[in-house]
Parts: sequence; structure tokens; C-alpha cells
Amino acid sequence: MQLAYPQTTLQNTLLATTLGIILSASSAPAENWPFFHGPNRISTSNETGLNIDWDSNGPKVLWSTPVGEGFGGAAIVDDEVFLIDRELGETDFLRCLDRATGEEKWRFSQTVEGRLPHPGSRGVPTVEEDAVYMIGGFGQVHRINRETHEADWTVDIQEQYDTLTPKWGYAQSPLVVDDVVVIAPMSETVGLAGLDKNTGEEKWRTEPFGDSHSSPVLLDLQGVPQVLFLAVKRDPDGDDGVGTTISVDPASGNVLWQTNEYFNKIPITPPFQIDQSRLFLTGGYECGSAMLELAKSGDDWSVKKLFDLEKGSQIHPPILFEDHLYFLANENANYNGELRESGGLLCMDLNGNELWRTGNDPFMGRGNILFADGHLFIQDGHIGYLRVVKPSTEGFRLVAEADIFDKVSEVQAAREGSSGSTRKTREPDYKMWSPMALSNGQLFMRSNDELKCIDLGAK
Repeated sequence: MQLAYPQTTLQNTLLATTLGIILSASSAPAENWPFFHGPNRISTSNETGLNIDWDSNGPKVLWSTPVGEGFGGAAIVDDEVFLIDRELGETDFLRCLDRATGEEKWRFSQTVEGRLPHPGSRGVPTVEEDAVYMIGGFGQVHRINRETHEADWTVDIQEQYDTLTPKWGYAQSPLVVDDVVVIAPMSETVGLAGLDKNTGEEKWRTEPFGDSHSSPVLLDLQGVPQVLFLAVKRDPDGDDGVGTTISVDPASGNVLWQTNEYFNKIPITPPFQIDQSRLFLTGGYECGSAMLELAKSGDDWSVKKLFDLEKGSQIHPPILFEDHLYFLANENANYNGELRESGGLLCMDLNGNELWRTGNDPFMGRGNILFADGHLFIQDGHIGYLRVVKPSTEGFRLVAEADIFDKVSEVQAAREGSSGSTRKTREPDYKMWSPMALSNGQLFMRSNDELKCIDLGAK
């Protein structure tokens, strides 16, 4: 199968090596979406021939199933859909749904009392042939047997590492590399930890580096597979603190390199790889973005900041297409009034130059973007609209739009109650922040009420 990545020819060559390593480690077929951000871990699908020629009713919804409040996206393997869900205040679930109907086939549950700010589920499960790995919002890590539907082992991060739940809970998705599950306990004594995926026993740990709401990611930089994580060490005197980007060897946990060149006071968005030497780090909370360049000489690494950017993406990483980045430059700071004109979907080159942005028309909140078949598929973070956009350096090119979660009447009523330059700032915010998944022509989208399976197969 020819891999159709949204990169230049040179970048295709570089990322092919990374993809080979990742797929070898996970044994995941390319047509599945078995973990956070999909089979190549950059929210990019190889599927082609998708139907984006919709009528006024939008694409066909194959099924919809109720879900609890939360932000955990789906993982898709063969004929099964896996989703982390939560009964508020009481229980964490891993739900396995029938891909064809959306009906629940089985579930794993654990009683975990408590209520998180922005309550509900977190993270995306990681699915392998014999097991599913999940991390609950209060830090319970499970390996769930796909045959028995019970936990082969459970590690409670708070108990084992003597730490407290982060402000908005453990939002990380488990990263499995060969026989290691990489987690981030973020205690006063441990930063990252590697667990034996079969037993849950700790294989390695790193020194502490602060806290984060991000997820560890597997990248190949300078030909070296490595796990990266973005965190912040807070100043006990109340100042912002120091940002940390750390890289470790996934097998041993040895630190390959570490830098303080990028700071974000609440890291959420994972590090994003541009090529073998460049990383794009981004986030919200008025901390912006940075492009870093890495070099390697023997066992020594050096890190240089190429530029800073005032704008950033608060929750989700960008999409790279033909040497340009596309992301929703939306965060708490520009959510109201005329400040929204500074955000929306943004296109920039790899030197940090902004080519265009949509501003308030459309704004799209803290939604997420998936790339497939030459198009950006964007879930509006406020109202769940699905927009299909043709990436172009010339400007915003909307191809199709659909009100997937039937919010148009509520949105129109809110707009009619607004006026002047803030007309669109009073749209309801349904906090649809979950990442989408695409597998075999089916797009899976979650709100705080429903998981929907959308048919994007050939018309």
C-alpha cells in the first residue's frame, strides 16, 4: 500500500521510517485507528475515496449511542469500537461497542469515586490484539484482557507514586512501545515511568519534572526512536515556573535530552514532529508556540529554538501539509468579543509566518482536526459541526459542512440574541473537545451526550 502522508517528498521519506517503527511496535493494521491520534500518531489517515459531496442533510449517520459527559475519543480495531466513559462521581468504564450497530458488546468497570473539574472521561484507550490499556481521570492504569474483559493488572498512580490528581485529572492516553507502557505519574519523585505491559511491574522511572495534562508521544528524531513529554515545574512562590520538554529511550527510560526552551503553564497539546530535526510545541494560556531544532553528535544532543509564536492551539496538535501548519489558534484568552478575530483556523509556514486565519468566521473553538484524502476534517469545538476544508496557502476553502449533533436551532437562537461586533461570541459552547477517529470510511465523533458513526464511504 502506498502511504499518502500530507508531507513533501523529503518529509515522506523521513516519516516512513518513523511509521515503520511505530507500526512494528504496535502491530496495528493501517486501516484501524487503534490509539491516540491514529495509526501514525499524527491524526492523519491514509484512506482515500471519501465522500465529501453531501446534500443538505449532510453525511449519513450510521448510528448514535449515548455516552456520559467526557472528552475521551474512540479507538477502532476491526469490528470493535473502544471508548473510555464515566458515570459521574462513581465509576470508570471501558466500553466495547459493535462497529456495525453501536451496541455495547461488553464493558470493564471500576468504582472510582470523585468528580473532576470538567467532569467525565479522559484519554483514548490503546488497543492491541489481546489487551486494551486505559488510564482513568484519577490515575488508575489498567491492562484489560480482550477475552476475559477483566483487568490483567491495575496500577493506581496516586497510591504507587504517592501523588495527587492533577488539577483537571489525568488526561493522558497510554503509550505502548514494544513491551513497555509509558505513563506520567508526575509525583515529587517520579516524572515518567515505564511499566511491563504484561505484568504492570515498573521497568524504569525518570527524575521528576513537574506536572502536565499532556500525553507522552513516540517520535523518531535523528534516526532515534524516543518518547517525548511536555511539562511544567511550577514555582512555589506563585510565579509561572519553568517549562520542560523531555526525551527518553522507551526501553530503558534513559534521558536522551531535555530542554527548557518552551514554557506553557498548563501543557496539554503533545509535541509535534515536523521532520527529523524540528519540533513544533504549542499550547494555550497565552503561552504561544515555539519551533525547536535538534542536532545529534555521538550520544550528545543539542536543542536550539528557531522562533517563538504568540498564537497556539490549546488542546489539539496541528496538521502538516506541504510545508505548512494548520491549527485552531483558539484558547481561553481569545474566546470573547473582538479578540476572537485573532483566532479560528490558521495557516502558517515553517518559519512562523501567518498566511491567513478565519478569525471569528468560523471560530470553531477548541475543536480537533484530522487529515484524510487531501482534506482537513474539523470538528467544531463549540457546536460539533463537521467541516471539510481543502488546505491551501491562498485562504480558507470550505468544501462541506454539516450539523452532526443537531445544534443549529440552538445556535441560531443564541445568535439572534447577540448584536454588534460580538454577534457570534454568544454561541453555546458544548465543549466538544474529543479527538475524532477515522477507519474504513467511517468517522467517529463524540459530544458530551453521544458517540456518532458517520459514513464517509464512496457515494
